[in-house]
Amino acid sequence: MSASRRIVVYSILRVLLFAVPFVIFMVLGIWWWVSALVAAVIAACLSYLFLTQQRNEVATVVQSWGRGSNRDADNDLENAALDRDSANTDDGDRP
Repeated sequence: MSASRRIVVYSILRVLLFAVPFVIFMVLGIWWWVSALVAAVIAACLSYLFLTQQRNEVATVVQSWGRGSNRDADNDLENAALDRDSANTDDGDRP
């Protein structure tokens, strides 16, 4: 499964874990802010218990972004061009 697909699936599951209890509480006539608060707590607990594998996969993807392991030739060329442009425009006349 691709990295973006993992992130989308995990996000959808998290939203569903919140939305289902929230809708149930709203149908029961509980105030919206109480429903949101309780649904958030329920979603966090269920996510912690049942989405461990998905959370770890997404964390690995996000960590790879921080390490720059998803770099490609285009990124390197663009960065080199930007560095050259900034070196040419930075002629030391700043205070």
